[in-house]
Amino acid sequence: SLQVMEYTYDDDLEELCPVCGDKVSGYHYGLLTCESCKGFFKRTVQNNKRYTCAENQECKIDKTQRKRCPFCRFQKCLNVGMRLEGTLQTHSALFRNATFITIK
Repeated sequence: SLQVMEYTYDDDLEELCPVCGDKVSGYHYGLLTCESCKGFFKRTVQNNKRYTCAENQECKIDKTQRKRCPFCRFQKCLNVGMRLEGTLQTHSALFRNATFITIK
């Protein structure tokens, strides 16, 4: 017999990205986030980017202004819980929500 793992992400979920408020696309780095913040977090970490804030490190990050201050955006990513080891958390989340079907 063969076991097949099915994981379905409900596209009807009106979840919003905890970083910018855009619609989420799935689990990225441990959290449900949008594609834009997933890419931003990945590029920041992979390229070891260092940002500075021109204001008081309390810039508003939302869908329309998320590109204005990368420093505050990255801080918000970390504050809401995005993590480098998120890929491991993603897999455990997948298994937690998985349905195992045995095919005979």
